[in-house]
Formats: sequence, structure tokens, C-alpha cells
Amino acid sequence: MKKLPGFTHDYLLSKATTPPDKTRLQRAVEPLCARHPGECGILALDNSLDAFAARYRLTEMAERTLDVQYYIWEDDMSGRLLFAVLLSAAKRGVHVRLLLDDNNTPGLDDTLRLLDSHPNIEVRLFNPFSFRTLRALGYLTDFCAA
Repeated sequence: MKKLPGFTHDYLLSKATTPPDKTRLQRAVEPLCARHPGECGILALDNSLDAFAARYRLTEMAERTLDVQYYIWEDDMSGRLLFAVLLSAAKRGVHVRLLLDDNNTPGLDDTLRLLDSHPNIEVRLFNPFSFRTLRALGYLTDFCAA
């Protein structure tokens, strides 16, 4: 994975940590898990507002780490709100790792640089474009190089 030009971190290796003590969320969920042994604990959120609210609230509740991965991230109200809550979490001391598919980040370079400049945030791009402003040229050169 390449970093966006102008990003502050030099990422060689990043991995999740497992601290010995539990977070408030872990302690709250444990009794529910105990009542449903062997089940996965996944709840599909079919409503986009419910899904957004869940992501936002879980980010607000984060105490240690957040690993966030998106294929599509728009520069719209929900995208800006999620960026803001991720930055707020980082300011509280939460280590945020954000992985985005570069195919769907046009116009976000400045915002991503701002987030990446925070010491508690790592922004990484999957399928990064070599040509930031001329993405069509990036498509062509990536295709020709293959």
C-alpha cells in the first residue's frame, strides 16, 4: 500500500493490540454473548440511517482503537460527520486506522492529509492512484502496466 503524497507517517507495519483490561463496551456486551453461546453476534442493519447511527455511536464510545475500512466514502454530510467523529476519537487518545479504497476518494486528498497529520490516526489507501489529479490517466497507466 502506498501513502498519499504529503502524508506524515511512514507506515511499514501496523497491527492491532490486545490490552489486558476490557473496555466499557466489552463489559456491556459480555453478558449478551454468554446468553447466546456459539452465535456470531452480527446484526445486519438494513436501514442506512440505523447503520450510520451505529457507526457514529460506536466511534464515540471507542476507548482504545478503531479499525475503519470503507470502499466508498463520499464528501457529503455523512462522510464529513464520520471524519469529524474519527478526529474527535483520536483527540481522546483512541488509535484510529482508516483504510479507504482510493478509487472512491476523489476530492478528499486535503481532508485525508489533515486526518493523517494527527499522531493517533493512520490513513492508508488501497489501490492508490499514482496521478492524484488525473485519475483517468492513472486508470490507463495502471492498466497498461499490468
